[in-house]
Amino acid sequence: MKRIAKISAFATWIALIVVLAAATIVEKCAGSESAHTHIYSAWWFVALWGVMAVCSLCHIISTFRSFAFHPVTFCLHLSFLLILCGAFLTYLLGDKGYLHLRQNEQVNFYISVENAERCFLPFSIRLILFDIRYHDGTEQAADYISYVEIDHEVRQISMNNILKQNGYRFYQMDYDADEMGSLLMVSYDPYGIAVTYVGYALLGLSMLLLLIRKIRWKGLLWLFVPTAGLWFYISQLNPMTPVLRSPMLAIHVSVILIAYLLLFAMMVVGIIALTSPRRLARLAQLNRQLLYPAVFMLAAGIFLGAVWANISWGRYWGWDAKETWALITLMIYSLAFHRRSLLLFSRPRAFQWFCVLAFSAILMTFFGVSYLLGGIHSYV
Repeated sequence: MKRIAKISAFATWIALIVVLAAATIVEKCAGSESAHTHIYSAWWFVALWGVMAVCSLCHIISTFRSFAFHPVTFCLHLSFLLILCGAFLTYLLGDKGYLHLRQNEQVNFYISVENAERCFLPFSIRLILFDIRYHDGTEQAADYISYVEIDHEVRQISMNNILKQNGYRFYQMDYDADEMGSLLMVSYDPYGIAVTYVGYALLGLSMLLLLIRKIRWKGLLWLFVPTAGLWFYISQLNPMTPVLRSPMLAIHVSVILIAYLLLFAMMVVGIIALTSPRRLARLAQLNRQLLYPAVFMLAAGIFLGAVWANISWGRYWGWDAKETWALITLMIYSLAFHRRSLLLFSRPRAFQWFCVLAFSAILMTFFGVSYLLGGIHSYV
């Protein structure tokens, strides 16, 4: 039973990597709507994640009495299961749509994205004023702000500033050309976001405890020095478009870039090790040490980006090509943590080949998406 659970868990994990990579190609060739309809929102895709989660849980339970079990490791795996549970609750119970407001008009419904039907709100919302703020001395917009009235109270909605009311979340999306109207995104997700965020919190705590366990404090402190430097540099960039004017930009980008640099270092060490057989075992140990901060920072950067997306766009995951390939990269590198289950990674030469070849996923995420696939994270 234990062997079956292990094989099933890793087989579905690898199958998901293949499906996700194929989905980005489908999106490029057939369009986003086709990819979402036939893959990302399809019942079989959701079922595949469910099968992987159940098989992983069975495999985790089977390690309770073995040498491989550790409470922190268990919490790390549990955090991913909680994130998947939150995503499933969003899939089942969540809804989103668009609400168009004209100045001094009251509206009590939004148009659902799923079926283009009217969904009524338990309250009315009225646009008092729409305003555009500009960077000092320029004509570049710094923020878009809707002043609205709900239950006789004036509230403000702007980029990266959500309005929450009775379980509904309102996001500033667009505005009318005459600046007398505003377009808001409406999100209703009473349970999914809460469960997902609990998973994020548990993930962060588990990764921190494992880092403390696996690497020395001195190394951990040195890791944060370049991150802090990048964070400070990015935070000073100005002017920025409204959606980028968030503290989340600096921390998300700096953490991701440091993760990429560490994974690049692993690739370089791998090449050196493969060309120097006498140093193969010692350099394999070095790469095993680098694996923890590199992958954990990659995971932290991805999930910080998800939180930021939820704040800015009303959804923490949209299956954009860059998001999808970042997830693929995380899933590929996370395989190397399981060297007791996947004996291939316990062999120094095989592990070093993995460090070299796996970096191609980073290249695809960083360059390939922009130059080949496109999407909202494409900058060319």
